[in-house]
Amino acid sequence: MTDASKKCVCTMGRGGTPKENNDLGRRCSVLSLDSEDENKLVEVKTGCCGLDPTTGRGKQIHLAQMLLLPFVPIMALIIQNCINMVNALQYQYEMQETIDQVQISTGLGNVTEALQSERAEIAFYLFTNGSVIRRNLSEHFAYTNSLIDNLKWPQFRIEDQLFKNKILFRIRLDDFRDKITKFDTPSIDAGIKFYNRANYIFLDQLTREIKEKDSSGVWRPLLAYKNLIRAIEHLGISMVFGEEYFGRGDLDHTSYLSFVTNDALGQDFLNASKSFAYWIKDRYLRLQQEYQWYSNITRRRQEVVNRVKIQPDFDKATEYFYAMLGYLDTLQKIQYEIRIRIEQTILSEVKSSNSHVVVGIAILAVVLLISPVIIVLVRMVTRTLQAFTETLQYKTYELRYEKKRSDKLLYQMLPPTVAIQLKQRKQVSAETYESVTIYFSDIVGFTELSSESTPMQVISLLNSLYKMFDSRIELYEVYKIETIGDAYMVASGLPQRGEDNNKKGKLPYIMLDISNNIQLFILHKLPNGRPQVRKIRIGIHTGPVVAGVVGSKMPRYTLFGESVNIASKMESTGLPFKIHITVSTKESLDKVGGFIMKLRGEMEIKGKGSMETFWLIGKHGKLPERRVESDKEDEIDVMAENPHTDARRKHRKAQKEKEQANKEKSTVRRAIDSIKTHL
Repeated sequence: MTDASKKCVCTMGRGGTPKENNDLGRRCSVLSLDSEDENKLVEVKTGCCGLDPTTGRGKQIHLAQMLLLPFVPIMALIIQNCINMVNALQYQYEMQETIDQVQISTGLGNVTEALQSERAEIAFYLFTNGSVIRRNLSEHFAYTNSLIDNLKWPQFRIEDQLFKNKILFRIRLDDFRDKITKFDTPSIDAGIKFYNRANYIFLDQLTREIKEKDSSGVWRPLLAYKNLIRAIEHLGISMVFGEEYFGRGDLDHTSYLSFVTNDALGQDFLNASKSFAYWIKDRYLRLQQEYQWYSNITRRRQEVVNRVKIQPDFDKATEYFYAMLGYLDTLQKIQYEIRIRIEQTILSEVKSSNSHVVVGIAILAVVLLISPVIIVLVRMVTRTLQAFTETLQYKTYELRYEKKRSDKLLYQMLPPTVAIQLKQRKQVSAETYESVTIYFSDIVGFTELSSESTPMQVISLLNSLYKMFDSRIELYEVYKIETIGDAYMVASGLPQRGEDNNKKGKLPYIMLDISNNIQLFILHKLPNGRPQVRKIRIGIHTGPVVAGVVGSKMPRYTLFGESVNIASKMESTGLPFKIHITVSTKESLDKVGGFIMKLRGEMEIKGKGSMETFWLIGKHGKLPERRVESDKEDEIDVMAENPHTDARRKHRKAQKEKEQANKEKSTVRRAIDSIKTHL
């Protein structure tokens, strides 16, 4: 050890004081991660039951979970649209039934109107014995026949052969007309009886066709239409008996009852039709105000009901007939308006239903088109997340490994207790230790050796020497302070307080161990080719010291105090392959026992005066064998490459090779399929 280096160490020991560490805790955070961050380095797990998305099975289950998330609402939307489509089609079917129902009802109503008008004309024709012809009966018969021909003949529920089919009814109707034109009927009642029977059956079928249920928006107008037709039917029958009353001056009892019954039923059906739609009531009130013969009809009707005795008056009968016929024609106009409104309502509802169907089909088509796109996008996002998760897991392993490696490196530079305080950003204060055993050693003739060797040879020498030292002190609970050139400094009894280390004599054990092992090493060959045996001097002293962290850029754990200077003097005044100790160290070893020591004599120590020193010769018996007990799996080489980085690199390479193989396999398969197709 050079004088300059020894002077530096001794000066530090004598006059050095610890620096203030106010900012040290904050700045030292760059050395390693905070210990609290270690709890944050958790494994990446997600999904149900904490699945690992980086494994093959975990990826598949996680992908299924992610695809299931958008698939459920998409399926719900598709099912909802399908239900709406079914409802819309069901509504269209009901509307088609309503249209068919309205068409049949309209056809039956038209035929009934024509038969009612034909009955009135025939009744007037028979009443006047054909002397007064109001309308050409042949034309009226042809009009009624055309309506019957255009009618979709319904299935009548009455057991009458006359209404089994359209041809039989036409034959019977034409036969009855021939009798009328030939006056081959006994009376007016017998003439209109056929029409009454036919209208009754048609109206009964009309009532059956119009279902009284709220399945569409036309059921109320349809019921009003049906009731108005019945009202016209009964009022038409009462008109015939009223005409007969004024023409003959009186009615028999049966005819009178028929008049009263049909007149009352006509009024009741008329009032019922007004209750199904407010506009019908308004239209009827306007009819009463605008029709000039309405008051005359009401007065004549009361006369018949009261059976007032009158003289037969043909003119009055004709007047009553024309007034009633005009009144019935006006009611038929209202009936026609109801039918127009029914058709308009049906058309609007059909358009609305078609719009709903079109919108439902469009929405369903959009959902069906977008669903695969959404699923593909979710699959791509899931694949990306899985790749990111896998990378994150590898990064987590790498970070955890790097943290352990940095911690190990940090614990080699600083005591673990001090390093943990610095990592936790705590201020490390200087501490006083009452009993610390300090070891100094250097190479004898290091200056001459350095001048005869190249720098690389010197570095190789120190490296091999310090590696041997480090491997030996690792077996004992001591702390390596520092190395300065060829000087090597070790302390026992800190940073953990207690006298166990000194009482057990661990540092002298190390010295004896190093002294025995140093002789086994042969020095590198010098330029002259002569191998040299390493010679070292060792000095030990036990006493009080102050220890603390110095510096912020490269903080070092350093010892201060007179004990450091005395240990350095013990080394510098010692002899090669000798362990030079002080009285305090001897007393500490005497307490342990078993060590062989020899008095050297009085030594003049600068600054301390004369001191009695000793040589540590050895120990009775063999030195205990020590081995480093460590788990090989947890052992970390601070100079080696991160194994997780290498594993990730190999994994990516394997994935690329697999993708390339699949691509080549797919290309070859397509080529084979193309050749097979060509052949």
